[in-house]
Amino acid sequence: MPVITAKKQGTCTAEGCGGRILRGELCWYEAATGMRHLEAACRGADGGRRPNLRAGRCRCGAHVPPREGHLTLRGEKSFRGRVRKLWAVNCARCSHTAHDG
Repeated sequence: MPVITAKKQGTCTAEGCGGRILRGELCWYEAATGMRHLEAACRGADGGRRPNLRAGRCRCGAHVPPREGHLTLRGEKSFRGRVRKLWAVNCARCSHTAHDG
């Protein structure tokens, strides 16, 4: 069953939410989409995208300040038995074109 108790705090990965999930809070979890709030709107939102909490550079070359644009899952990398997710920053313009197309 995908309802878990969060072992550490994190960010809801649902499109348009980005709210905090606190340690010990019940949340919806799937490996492909990450942690989400239990609300139906968060649970059923688009997967593979999460809010951008750090500054970065988009694939088009634009600087993306924190809390603007989105992150898209690029892939996973294994190192010493641990799996690390790799995220790409998309500016607001590229986020909309990628989401619409």
